[in-house]
Amino acid sequence: MLKQLLIEINNADYVSMLNLAGKLDRPVSLVEEGFAELVRLGYLAEDAGSNCYDLPCGKCPYASLCQKEPLKTWTITKKGRALLEGYQAAV
Repeated sequence: MLKQLLIEINNADYVSMLNLAGKLDRPVSLVEEGFAELVRLGYLAEDAGSNCYDLPCGKCPYASLCQKEPLKTWTITKKGRALLEGYQAAV
């Protein structure tokens, strides 16, 4: 499931654990564990996002979604990209 999760993350325009859980037909809790494992294995990097408390409200692209909490973003690492390239070459 981890490889499929990484593929879905790579193909997604917007990463939503709920959407990924639906696509993979798995519970959200399992997808959350998958993210943690991909981070632990070095295939995915987590960025807690920037703190927007210094910006006036409404000045960022996520203002309509803002709850004063930084947005968490994910980046596929070099190691993750290499795995994806290897998988695509094998298919």
